[in-house]
Amino acid sequence: METLWLVVLGTLTVGYFALAGFDYGTGLLLPFRRREVSLHRMNPFFLGNEVWLVAAIGVLFAAFPRLEGELLSGAHSTFTLVLAGLVLFMAAVQLRLWWWLVFTGALMVSVGWGLFLAHLLHAPWPVALVMPVLFAVHGWVFQAGRWKLFPVTALLCALPIPLAFSSIDVTGLMAHSDTLGLLAWVAIPIIPLVVLVQWSIVAISSR
Repeated sequence: METLWLVVLGTLTVGYFALAGFDYGTGLLLPFRRREVSLHRMNPFFLGNEVWLVAAIGVLFAAFPRLEGELLSGAHSTFTLVLAGLVLFMAAVQLRLWWWLVFTGALMVSVGWGLFLAHLLHAPWPVALVMPVLFAVHGWVFQAGRWKLFPVTALLCALPIPLAFSSIDVTGLMAHSDTLGLLAWVAIPIIPLVVLVQWSIVAISSR
């Protein structure tokens, strides 16, 4: 049962970084591209892509109630930066605010996740630049329609943090086995449900 929940959490995390990565990459590239066109291409997808993050957080709280403290230990300012960046990015895109607010939000999120990667690896702060660079490349591939490269850049965005996360020993950090058993009925359908919700949002947003 523990393995099942680890696979679910890992899949949702990978899905979030692979898909939301081109959203943040698009934001980072706004100073260098036609802004209206770039945002128009991204708009149908960005809310749906964030569904993966919401689902991953839900699984984290339900199946790994003590892991949150382990992740936040020494990284409160990093998560504050990520959260503030997410709020700014989503609000700026949804409300069609100034493009530089979209750029700033994307930069905050990207650097925040980079700092979290450095935190997990106990690496120096320049490692934080990895995520903004990967997101920017992924955003360029999406905006340029280079679909043969898209799986490659998606994988490059998706793997660093989950791989670094795998170094954490989750023994004793998961919910009680009885609780995991009660929640088992959620584990299998959650990923197809996330995909369904995501593409429903995309379909509605594309109208």
